[in-house]
Amino acid sequence: MVDINKDSQPKLLGAGRSGQVFLVNTPEGNIARKIFFEDKIANLIHYFFFGVPNPYVWNQNALSCAYYRRKILKQLVKYWFGFQLRVADAFAMGWNEEFKAYQLDTEFIQGRHVQLHQPFNQNQGQELHQLVDHIMLPLQKQLMKSGFDGLVWQAGKGSPTALNNFLLESYIDGEYVFVFIDCESGVPALFPLNFLTLFSFYLPKAFQHRAALFDNVDINKLKQYLVEEKVNLENKLGISEYLEIIEQVEHLEYAQKKWKSMTRFHSSIKYQLHKGKLTEEQANWFAKNHLIWYIRESGRILWLIAKTLIISLPLKIFSNLRKIHYQKLIWQFFKFLSSQRYRLKIARDYVSNRVLHWQQRGQLQPEAADDLFRRLSSENAGAYLTDFGVHLGIKGLFKAIELLIIPLLYSAGLINEIVLLIWLAAGGPVYRTIYTFSRMLSEARENRELPWVALLVGLIPTFGTLAYPCQMIYSATGKKSKLAQFIVYDFFTTLGAKIPAWGGEDTLTEHFFNNCGDKIVRWFKDR
Repeated sequence: MVDINKDSQPKLLGAGRSGQVFLVNTPEGNIARKIFFEDKIANLIHYFFFGVPNPYVWNQNALSCAYYRRKILKQLVKYWFGFQLRVADAFAMGWNEEFKAYQLDTEFIQGRHVQLHQPFNQNQGQELHQLVDHIMLPLQKQLMKSGFDGLVWQAGKGSPTALNNFLLESYIDGEYVFVFIDCESGVPALFPLNFLTLFSFYLPKAFQHRAALFDNVDINKLKQYLVEEKVNLENKLGISEYLEIIEQVEHLEYAQKKWKSMTRFHSSIKYQLHKGKLTEEQANWFAKNHLIWYIRESGRILWLIAKTLIISLPLKIFSNLRKIHYQKLIWQFFKFLSSQRYRLKIARDYVSNRVLHWQQRGQLQPEAADDLFRRLSSENAGAYLTDFGVHLGIKGLFKAIELLIIPLLYSAGLINEIVLLIWLAAGGPVYRTIYTFSRMLSEARENRELPWVALLVGLIPTFGTLAYPCQMIYSATGKKSKLAQFIVYDFFTTLGAKIPAWGGEDTLTEHFFNNCGDKIVRWFKDR
């Protein structure tokens, strides 16, 4: 263990289920520092299976396993993939007093996640195809073959969120170079989106390891694999590198045995000790008094649940309600009804924020973002963009009615279940249809193009918000439609990012929805 807390102020790079990653400048250069932390949802899962939160937060042996796994995989991945894939190396590990958690210093990778479809992207999903089919799937097979049973989860077997564990570092001589940046799981490997993998792989392996899979390595299988591949490994990596792998496997075996052999009872006490909630004397005393410890823990958990439901949650709701500026809200509502310029501003502000978000993620180049901003402020973005603003504004109003007024009317007995269900199912299409039909009448009087595409798309629940962007794509051709194309791409991509558990940014789920948006854009462009 080394002291790795005395460097410059870190910058947050990102966070996942297992930890927060910071960019830290050290005398040797930039590093990525992963500080393991307790995600609330992940905590519940860990408590159910193991009786304690994420072991990387508090268990030194678990942290040592993470360190040596990276060291071993760094060499094996080089053997399996050459220069096309590598593992972000681990440099140091230690305790972070500020966060009361362990941390792991790793190689900082100046890369990006694979590209999403967007109006200026001519890639057509090649990066995603290369990563999934030529890197992740072969990696899963190699990990299973060599005994890294738990790491298969981080490599994406049945898990769409594993896509963001990989960064595209460079493009050399027509070949993509990827880096496996996150080898530590946040939850046990028992919640794949593809349930076939649960029964065909994860559950059998869990029975074999006698616990839910959480970055487990089958040491005997790994040793056997290294013996079988000894000649090839020495020829490709060198004899010294091979001997180094053997030594690291011994360290991994020792740390994993110490980690995995801890009982739920002793893990619980050790966790509380590391978090500063117990003294050494108290921990030793409770270790001899099992029943008293279980009574104490049961009372603590019941108190946390009661405190959350009875005190914390109501206070949070009340606090949020107090923060709402009701006068300003009413004033903005009437301004929205009376001012076309204000409605257009709503649409432009919304799209501007989304463009900035894509640019900050590295999914839009600065020149592409500038192009969209120019189109946004031009006159020919005008009428349909204003109508899009109206749909956004009315959607917000009706959502407020759905959340506040409709439940009150139902509880008061003023409406029945049928009315409630009709409103929830058809409210959006109804208000969009009424507005768009009135616009059609107005356009017909002026002898202009009728927004019939917006009328039809607006009838679709949820996706009807895209009525006027689809109309813009249909009405425009070539470069003139890029603004509307972006709105469609963004809408579907955001859906994927908001899917609970299996969604999020830079996941296969997000890419799936993004691809749906791409198909719609192309369909309208081809009409």
